[in-house]
Amino acid sequence: MVINCYGGNMGKRIIALITFLLIVLSFGGCSVASEKEIVKYANDKYGEAELLKTEKPDDENTICYFKDKEYDFEYYVKSYMNEILIDGSSFGSTENKGSNFDIQYYNYINKEVGSDLSLLEQKYNIDISVSDGTYIYYFARIYYKSSNTSNVSAVTKEISDLYTTVDTRNYWKDLVVEAYDESGNYLGSYHHSRNGWMTFEDEYDIKYIDEIANLSDDAKYLRKEQHSFTETGVNIQDVVQVLGNPEIKPDSTVTYYIFTVDGQEYYMCDFMVHDDIGGFEWYTNYKK
Repeated sequence: MVINCYGGNMGKRIIALITFLLIVLSFGGCSVASEKEIVKYANDKYGEAELLKTEKPDDENTICYFKDKEYDFEYYVKSYMNEILIDGSSFGSTENKGSNFDIQYYNYINKEVGSDLSLLEQKYNIDISVSDGTYIYYFARIYYKSSNTSNVSAVTKEISDLYTTVDTRNYWKDLVVEAYDESGNYLGSYHHSRNGWMTFEDEYDIKYIDEIANLSDDAKYLRKEQHSFTETGVNIQDVVQVLGNPEIKPDSTVTYYIFTVDGQEYYMCDFMVHDDIGGFEWYTNYKK
């Protein structure tokens, strides 16, 4: 575990680091988990499973192999020690867990829906690709072979329904089906968790609407507006450039997401600033 901290004054930074370290040491443990603990973890996190065997190659690793009781595919869960490094200094080790459950479950579902996906490719004149398992953040991607993409919301929903029908435990509830036109341009995604099709603009907006909801249980999103960055009054030096977002410059136009709390209007902008403890936060004029 490597932690890099930037920004904020030194005193607050040290306090934040010490607090984080205490939390990690309190919850992480100082030795690998026992077989009993790993079995409980697997059943709680992934569903009921049969323990097949346990390996302990050394004092810092324990690996348990399981068979999923619902679908019969096999996977492992390992408990291992990970060194805590903060600014190049070692603060001991903490216990962590890893597993290949995700890819094994995803491969199982792909096998189950494979013939149906092939039929949909022919029916809608599209190509469908699935994740290689390196990082699973979508069910599938579709690529149109013609310029007619008018049915994209219905097609992506049909594919999403194939996956979610097999995924009876709703493990993949946050995954999407992405769509691209014949030139490879991104059209949007069907979001199972929101039961709807979203364009790129919809997806861009929804992350800020979700952030607003995290500010207060009483927050109600109203609308969005475009304004110049200078209207915010924020020093450009305090802005944190966010990967995937447009670079913020003094003459930039930024989006204000307007919301209310207890009848009072506030806004959140689509750029981040340094907070008071060395981290980052979306810029807003609302304070809890």
